[in-house]
Amino acid sequence: MVVFKARGLVPPVFTPLNADLTINYGAIPSYANFLAKAGIKSVLVGGTTGENMSLSVPDRKKLVDEWVKAGKTTGLHIMVQVGGAPLADVVALSEYCSIAGADSLLTLPELYFRPASVDELVSYVELVAKAAPNLPVLYYHIPSLSKVEINMPAFVSAATARIPNFKGIKFTSNDLSEAAQVLRNLKDGQEMFLGADTLLAPAALLGIKSAIGTTFNLFPQLAQDILDAVDKGDVERARVLQEQLCLAVEAHTVEGTWVPTMKAGMEIATGIKVGPPSLPQRELSPEAKKRIASKLKALKLAN
Repeated sequence: MVVFKARGLVPPVFTPLNADLTINYGAIPSYANFLAKAGIKSVLVGGTTGENMSLSVPDRKKLVDEWVKAGKTTGLHIMVQVGGAPLADVVALSEYCSIAGADSLLTLPELYFRPASVDELVSYVELVAKAAPNLPVLYYHIPSLSKVEINMPAFVSAATARIPNFKGIKFTSNDLSEAAQVLRNLKDGQEMFLGADTLLAPAALLGIKSAIGTTFNLFPQLAQDILDAVDKGDVERARVLQEQLCLAVEAHTVEGTWVPTMKAGMEIATGIKVGPPSLPQRELSPEAKKRIASKLKALKLAN
């Protein structure tokens, strides 16, 4: 029986790039140590934040190897997102992760010949899961980017019935009503990860206590404080802290798209250099970075 143990806050890690856009694998050990010392127990490699959809399969495999090494020294659970590629490559990546030492898998849907029904989506995830039967497999629901808009409560019930190693979902949507329905349909041993950083507190009030969010790289303590406030029933403190996190997110998003702005913010907030975004995305201007830094300092989230 496949057991899935990851819970709580899971940063989707950035892929550190050099100025020439080659991958800076040497930055990974110190990056992993930073997160582990901040209390993080699990990371997601190759999500939207990690830009895996822009990388070659050999580079994606090398990233798995380096993060698995880092996981062994830090105790981090290494979840790997394998989707966002032709199906043959997705299956190959799943097989690779199953022998390389990854702890769990997450997969996007097919992004061109998109599944149009619950059954088609389950069939796709089933192919991924069969390629790595020894690993927990979760589905990555992000309809704003994937454009796969299928009823998630129905999907998780069908996937649970058909896929032995199906262990949950990353739910990147602002629809907390649907999220609550998904949570009710999950079984023991499965988990739901919220993918909306700005809804961490309200989701926790609904019982969703795990999340995968880019800002957990930048502000891991703030995110944990939000969850702790909800656990203690201190709704007002949770509200205030959530507002601080929302303002921090808005300080970035006003300057551009998600990954380029957050990569800039990572260096501002933590000092860890993750480099520019991969092509075709563009790096922020120095002026935009200064505006982000000013706002984060005002929020007391950067020095």
